[in-house]
Amino acid sequence: MTPLFASREHALDERQRVAWESAQALWGVHLHDPELKPGAHMPSFAWFSFPPQVVVDPSEAERNGVGAFYESIFAHEIGHHVLSPSTRVTSFAIAQQMNRAIAATGRDLIPEPGAKAQMLSNLWSDMLINTRVAAMQRQRDAEPGVDPEMIRMWCVLSSVPTADQLWWVVLRAYEVLWSKPAGFLCPPSPPPRPVRSTERAAPTTPQATTNEAQRVKAVAEAAAVDARIAAEAQWAEFVVTNPELDASLLAETVRTFGDDPVSGALRFGMLLAPYLTAAGGSIGPSGGVGRASDGGCAGQADGAPPSAGELEEVLGDPRLREVPEHPAVIKARESGGMADPSTEQGTQPTDSRSGGDAMGQGYGVAETLELYSSADPNAVIAAWYITAAKRWVKPLTQPSSRPNSVDETIPGALEQWSIDDDIASLDWAATLSTNSTVVPGVTTRLRALLPDAPPDQRESVQLDIYIDSSGSMRAPHVGSPAVLAGTILILSVLRGGGRVRVTSFAGTGQVAGGARFTRDRAEALRDLTFYFGGGTTFPLDVYGSRYRDTRADRGTHGTATRRHVVVLSDDGLRSMFGTGQEQYATTALEVRRVLDSGTLIVEDPRHQMKEPAAAAGYDVEYLGTMDDAPAACARLARRLAEPRASDGTTPGGRRG
Repeated sequence: MTPLFASREHALDERQRVAWESAQALWGVHLHDPELKPGAHMPSFAWFSFPPQVVVDPSEAERNGVGAFYESIFAHEIGHHVLSPSTRVTSFAIAQQMNRAIAATGRDLIPEPGAKAQMLSNLWSDMLINTRVAAMQRQRDAEPGVDPEMIRMWCVLSSVPTADQLWWVVLRAYEVLWSKPAGFLCPPSPPPRPVRSTERAAPTTPQATTNEAQRVKAVAEAAAVDARIAAEAQWAEFVVTNPELDASLLAETVRTFGDDPVSGALRFGMLLAPYLTAAGGSIGPSGGVGRASDGGCAGQADGAPPSAGELEEVLGDPRLREVPEHPAVIKARESGGMADPSTEQGTQPTDSRSGGDAMGQGYGVAETLELYSSADPNAVIAAWYITAAKRWVKPLTQPSSRPNSVDETIPGALEQWSIDDDIASLDWAATLSTNSTVVPGVTTRLRALLPDAPPDQRESVQLDIYIDSSGSMRAPHVGSPAVLAGTILILSVLRGGGRVRVTSFAGTGQVAGGARFTRDRAEALRDLTFYFGGGTTFPLDVYGSRYRDTRADRGTHGTATRRHVVVLSDDGLRSMFGTGQEQYATTALEVRRVLDSGTLIVEDPRHQMKEPAAAAGYDVEYLGTMDDAPAACARLARRLAEPRASDGTTPGGRRG
């Protein structure tokens, strides 16, 4: 039988065919034939891609002395589709875990951190697969005194002693996993750690500015950069490695997380990332062809950027919220040797302004954008805020403006029927079940009818959101509490069956967003994350025109539209109440009279908006950090769900 999708250009020979069938049987799968590409000039002799495809360069395999181990080569590449990463989503999740480990160790201390993260991702998958393949071969063959083919292949790949500490740790971990003595795959003692350069970095030059205020700000920012670089240089001195201990911990990590590559990836990265900080100590992303430091596998080839759906699935994985810790710290704490997990773990503090671990993401939006630089930035930002907001989202509805019907009745208790009651109300079944002799007014019964009070009806919400995207607001790509709050509101309204309209504004004439209400999540989030920069001028002309002709359609029984407005801004929102726009000084007040609710969610530590907002009838919620957004949205949701009597607002009515 001719295999499906067999390579037309280079077919498997008889030896390769037997090895391919044996490798598939080892994993219990059936795939189409691998592709043979002699002279492909790839970093190694074998690689894989999605959709599932195994590719081998036979000439490189022969050149590296592993041409007799095709079963292990094929089994390894199949393992990438069965065990790790197995899917594109898992591949992205593992890479993000490695990036988190590198960031925790000191991203600026490691050359080409993105490439190193991909290298660590492939190396972690390789270790899981090689360990599993060797175990399956040993169980199948059961030949005493004969090593599985995978181990024999690694004896060839590691025949040249390594001078790299990281690679020594990997090979020593293989020796532990395969119950081999020290010196079987690598020298018994690790190579010396390279000496780091102590050259001092040049001071940062402030950016050119046009006025004194900007100059002072630029100088402060340059000084902050220099302070960070100095702190990182000092931090590098505390990055300590212990190859013998790390090899033991690495073997333990492989055993523990053999079936959970994503969870184990973070610990693997925390173990090996410190070895990348030393000058000359990194092995690079497959820097040579077929060397042992490449793990015998070139990894995933031609990976397309993640789609919006894949980004949301990856960023929503709860395993990516684990705090990065070195396995030695975890082990010491579990044994009672450490009480404080936040110290001595080799991790640097997270900037709360970037919205990293504070919202359970484990990685800030700026770092996520850098990590997925090949993907659509709008999709990356939307996915980040969606996953950060998701645990706070609940369906947002409001009491229905339609009155409950009381025309229906339900049967109540049995009562005595008297001769004064309507004959039609007599319940003969209940009467005869009481006594077969019917005595009017004595044995006769009737069933009472009670009014059926249905549960309070709920209806969806129509929410009009205005978000300040001026220069004083934090941009979406650095972690914005306002954008997070807006995302929570949008998702809650949509989940409740409602519609939203989002308008982004900054200076005069800078207004973006749709003119209609929508249920399109992507459209709403795209408008929410639009960023102008510059000054702050609330678009009172647009605001007033949208609600100028709304009075006529209010008051029609059962058909009135409930209107809710939310404005996300900072203390620069004074322009909403006429500052700088005197011709529209009363617009906010006039619009508020035709709204069911009006709420300002502002980054205003001095609460400067309290008085003008109260005078116009608007509620105010204050944001300080990303952590404040969920609570502010929850309070707003409660007001929308159960309007307070003290507000003077009735469903569908006006508030003035």
